[in-house]
Amino acid sequence: MSAGPRFGRVATGMAQKHLDTFAQTTPGVVSAVLMSADGFEIVSLQVGKGGAARLAAMGSSLSAIGSAIAKEAGIVECNRMVIESDSGTVVIMNVPESRPPMSLAVIANDNSMLGQLLWSAKTCCAAIARAFRE
Repeated sequence: MSAGPRFGRVATGMAQKHLDTFAQTTPGVVSAVLMSADGFEIVSLQVGKGGAARLAAMGSSLSAIGSAIAKEAGIVECNRMVIESDSGTVVIMNVPESRPPMSLAVIANDNSMLGQLLWSAKTCCAAIARAFRE
């Protein structure tokens, strides 16, 4: 299921372009999903049939868990979560000041460099936030 239509065609079209640029300019990116806080796919990139919906649901759950842990630890908010393995990385990052709240889940293979992946994902999230404000 997709949340795209409730966000408007222009904004979701711009978000898709930002995801495409992000994947083309960031080594190792395999797939990405922009998701609503309630776990629905807004736009996605290179995710197999049904995979985007599952990644959106799991990503929003992890984002909520990260926020709960951050509040419990007294650090106010969780901006991103990183899951690393020998074969790749998953990053879940909040889109700043988005209304309604959105997050980006990125899957990268072992060709990615964590610092570059995080910087590029943050830049992508900022661009998506601007697209939804305009």
